[in-house]
Amino acid sequence: MIEILSDINTWGEGTLFKFGFLESIFYMLLFLILAFILYRIIRRWIRKKAFANTLFIIRIVKISLSVIAGYGCLSLLTPFDSVLSKIWGSAGIIAVVVGLAAQESMGNFVNGLLISTFKPFKIGDLVKVDNGEYEGYVVDISLRDTVIQTYENTKIIIPNSTMNKSVLENVSETDQTKGNFLTLDISYESDLDLAMQIIKEEVVKHPSFLDPRSEEEIKNNVEPVVVRLTSFNESSMTLRTTIYSRTNAEGFAMLSDLRIAIKKRFDKEGIEFPYPHRTITYKNPEERIQK
Repeated sequence: MIEILSDINTWGEGTLFKFGFLESIFYMLLFLILAFILYRIIRRWIRKKAFANTLFIIRIVKISLSVIAGYGCLSLLTPFDSVLSKIWGSAGIIAVVVGLAAQESMGNFVNGLLISTFKPFKIGDLVKVDNGEYEGYVVDISLRDTVIQTYENTKIIIPNSTMNKSVLENVSETDQTKGNFLTLDISYESDLDLAMQIIKEEVVKHPSFLDPRSEEEIKNNVEPVVVRLTSFNESSMTLRTTIYSRTNAEGFAMLSDLRIAIKKRFDKEGIEFPYPHRTITYKNPEERIQK
């Protein structure tokens, strides 16, 4: 039996197969099985990670593994030795030419894979790119570029290479809340304590108010709203507090509502907003009488 297998194995050795017939068949099956197992593992991992363009990435992996397995099988056949060498030589030259011609596109493609892998942002996130030069919601992520929809409802297409190189702030990942500064100036003649109390009351009464306190701070009776006197100006005192909202749009609406409510309370309680005062001094009293 062993002699028969040995005779079969020596068939075509050197002329058709690099190794024996049975050895070559074994290696071919091994290449195909390993490629299949590796494809299943990678496909499962990609689906688990929920990458953007999942189907496209899986297709690329499948094609790549098929090419590698096919090359491995053909490399065991002696007649394909010289052919494969010429193909790889030509492929190398073509790859260099294509790489130089499509350097930017390949860079965007690679950066798209990095974004899909590490996920610095996802569809629906509010992001600021380059310190707020571009700001809006991510509506699409492809392997080439990222699309951001601005507050003006326009869409900005940014290459992925730019997204990876830029300073990026993912507002949606910031503890799911957005801090908004409410700044008001009151006159020196106004009651400072009363003004601060009115601001606190109106902020807490707003239906969109978010309490930023931790459980420990609540137990220690820390105030939910803190109003601070930030500066003394030429004709006013500046008060500022921070209010929290779920989104930028909600914060913008809250600030508008609070300014209106606080203005009405200030008017009722006799707290004045400052306005420029100008004192005119006449050098000649007669000039004053004439005017």
